[in-house]
Amino acid sequence: MSREFLSRYTSLGVGGEADVTIVKNTDDLCYKSGDTVIGRGTNVLVSDEGVRGRVLVMRNVGAEWQDCRAVVESGTPLAALAREACSRGAGGLEWATGIPGSLGGAIAMNAGAYGGETGNVVEWVTVLTERGEVTVGRQSLRFGYRSTAGLPSGIILRAGLVFGRRSAEELTVKSEAYDRARRASQPYGRTAGSTFKRVGNVGAGYYIDKAGLKGFAVGGARISEKHANFILTDGASAADCRALIDMVKLEVYAREGVKLQEEIKYVGEF
Repeated sequence: MSREFLSRYTSLGVGGEADVTIVKNTDDLCYKSGDTVIGRGTNVLVSDEGVRGRVLVMRNVGAEWQDCRAVVESGTPLAALAREACSRGAGGLEWATGIPGSLGGAIAMNAGAYGGETGNVVEWVTVLTERGEVTVGRQSLRFGYRSTAGLPSGIILRAGLVFGRRSAEELTVKSEAYDRARRASQPYGRTAGSTFKRVGNVGAGYYIDKAGLKGFAVGGARISEKHANFILTDGASAADCRALIDMVKLEVYAREGVKLQEEIKYVGEF
């Protein structure tokens, strides 16, 4: 464990100090209530004040394949897993080859894109709780839009995934098409991905753009001119990002009568 700035471990590049433990091997890992767990830090906004208690950064990587099934460690990068699945002719994650983040985070929030969701391929999940490891089967999990219910409090260690048999060439072509569409529509730079959830079937970016907020900035945080649901940072603080988020919510509600809800998660005290 070492005292480090969490900005090193978040895609936004913001976040104060905390007692950080990099987890590469989960054999002797324990979980205590109050621990904070992050993966690749791609869907979080960490406070400038840092985080109290221990922060576990999951870097446990690996996958064991058997035909169209795999047991995958939670710290495995989602994009790399998706590319491997495509190359094996295992369908179900082809939408994710360009998405940053880890499998554990993707399961916890049921990450998805282009009509696909992580929950579609999850067979079981093993979680380390204060009392030890607990494995939860798919029948006990409820996957919703950017949410997963039924997981106990603790650390996602690994998951069993089941895929559909497809042509590897077909999956690769499809994943490359998704990646091109993503690059064409989303900004490049420091970002946490989509800031807000959809409103019904309408993307939040539509309302933010309609409110005339593209390019608006608070300190080093600004709304992308390319995609209004993305916040880009350049020397920003977490306070800049939070102020910009709050301003967007107020403006969109005042102008459009729409209440936006964050997709990103706040970590630490704001």
